[in-house]
Amino acid sequence: MIEATEKQLELLWHTLGIHPECRLSSRNYFLTSPGYDDANNLDVLVAAGLMTCGKAPAFCAQDDVVYRATDEGKRFALDKLPPPPPPRKYTKFDAYLDECECYDGFAHFLGINMPQYQQRGEWGAREYRMVRYPRGSAYRQYRRHYDFARWSPYEMLEVVGEWAPTLKEAKASYKAALKQFRARPKLPANDFERLYSA
Repeated sequence: MIEATEKQLELLWHTLGIHPECRLSSRNYFLTSPGYDDANNLDVLVAAGLMTCGKAPAFCAQDDVVYRATDEGKRFALDKLPPPPPPRKYTKFDAYLDECECYDGFAHFLGINMPQYQQRGEWGAREYRMVRYPRGSAYRQYRRHYDFARWSPYEMLEVVGEWAPTLKEAKASYKAALKQFRARPKLPANDFERLYSA
């Protein structure tokens, strides 16, 4: 039975251009010079009948040697490969990357209703609040929106934080309002009148 050291196996795999993730051989050569550690290990494989050696092409140094795996060496190399790793799990982000041109960001792909900031007042006396529009609203955004001045007091809002002097306080107020919104009993999908009259 033929045995090979780990270094010799790695050289054989490198000669064939294979590794655990890619088992299709795309080449079959290893160029080196005599006397090097690689050449010494490859000579052991030649003696075992797993490789052959021959003269290097004319553009190489005269003493260079080309090693090639034999058919038995190819079979041996493939048999000694560790089992392939399990395939990577296909995630929602992978699906998004496959068709990201169709969406305005990952949140849009997932259907997440992103909150937005609003602003009122003049410089030095500004106030901010964070709001979320209902699904289906023309004002709904799929990325966090910081264009503070573009909003109307007549727009229908789903979750509304209190006006606050800083963005941090506005966000904290929005989180409290969102918690209350989520605690409300679930309504039928199109029952907007009850939702906004309560």
